Amino acid sequence: MIKPLIQSMAVCPDMNKNYPKIQYGKGIYLFDTNGKRYLDGSSGSSSVSNIGHGRQEVVDAISEQISKISVLPTHAFNSETVENYLERLVQFAPEGFNKAWTVMSGTEAVENAVKLALQYHQLRGEYSRYKIISRWNTYHGNSVFMLDIGGMKARRELYSKWLNNFPHVSPAYNYRRPSELNEKEYVESLLLELETTIVETGPDTVAAFIAEPVIAAAMGAVPPPKEYFTGVAAICRKYGILFISDEILSGFGRTGENFGINNYGITPDIIAAGKGISGGYFPLSAVIASEKVTTPFVDTKTAFLGGHTFACNPVGAAAGNIVMDILEREKLIENSKKIGALFLKKLESLYEFDIVGDVRGVGLQCGIELVQDKITKQPFSPNMNISKRIGEKSIENGVVLYPGKGSVDGISGDHILITPPLTVNEEQLDEIITAMKMSLEAVTLELKKETV
Repeated sequence: MIKPLIQSMAVCPDMNKNYPKIQYGKGIYLFDTNGKRYLDGSSGSSSVSNIGHGRQEVVDAISEQISKISVLPTHAFNSETVENYLERLVQFAPEGFNKAWTVMSGTEAVENAVKLALQYHQLRGEYSRYKIISRWNTYHGNSVFMLDIGGMKARRELYSKWLNNFPHVSPAYNYRRPSELNEKEYVESLLLELETTIVETGPDTVAAFIAEPVIAAAMGAVPPPKEYFTGVAAICRKYGILFISDEILSGFGRTGENFGINNYGITPDIIAAGKGISGGYFPLSAVIASEKVTTPFVDTKTAFLGGHTFACNPVGAAAGNIVMDILEREKLIENSKKIGALFLKKLESLYEFDIVGDVRGVGLQCGIELVQDKITKQPFSPNMNISKRIGEKSIENGVVLYPGKGSVDGISGDHILITPPLTVNEEQLDEIITAMKMSLEAVTLELKKETV
């Protein structure tokens, strides 16, 4: 137990464990106080350290900005640093986006995105629109309101009496699609479910639909089937519903594109971004809005009803700007696409283990699903903590992964998310694969002994 820490699901969750203390990071590696080296295969928790650790030029940029001004009375002043960075965010987004706003955490970014959607409709006189539709088994932030919108049952349960229970639909989960449906039929069934839910809840009450382009931490890098998002976007347009792309994990090159949604040929109305946006060097996230969404605000000269002490912070802007420089100069987004495809091929070698049911991902947002039976896809019992055990073995073997559970129904289903920095090379990919194989082998042997 760590005496002064309120331990949580996200920070040192095991009260019986003595956690190694990290002294410093360099590149793709972390080094603890005993000198042991770990490959950061999760890029923080998770998909944060896109440019790697120990970048002196980022430190210098932050230090230079702090030496000038670290926080502004934003109600009274603007900053050239912030203004230039917001312009850069708009240019980084898909065509048609024209305004941005920065905050500090992914939760804040997504919550501001849905606030923006609500106010957009109200400015248009559509006061009945307030509901946000999302998908089960997805995560959109850890405030109570975002847990309400999100679909992670385990995280929602404690706060159930506080939730409004907005509508949810099934995730696009090709690995577990009904056996009687081919992929096209499966997509049609998902789109029918979404449209039926909209009609039943009342189209004029729905403000937005929100989705991750690749379902990340909650399910372990699950990409959608072909044409899924094309159909979703068409349904949203049909009923005047805004489409919010939650890019907290999949943005800033993680999937081999600027944003994850770029992989699917559609343009959302609002983007919420975070994590890799600053490479982990400063708490930073952002909302980026299309001209469609911002026009009512501009036309009526109405200010967005949102506000945070560290919104549009100049230090965050300085950090975000230098991270964009590095992404572009070192072609890390291109590397993510190229080496991510190679990584997926290498991960397929894990199919040799009976407990590996699926390997999936896009770019360097990759994952595996662990099953008790490969044929039936039966998950392990949740109390067996299979993904956690593999994650712990992997740390012993010098590689940090991001274990998760609940991918099947919110409670059962083990998966592991693997998201190394975008600077990773092939030799380091092999290091990850080797550690994973050693860990899978060790846990497989344990399971055999437990069943004897």
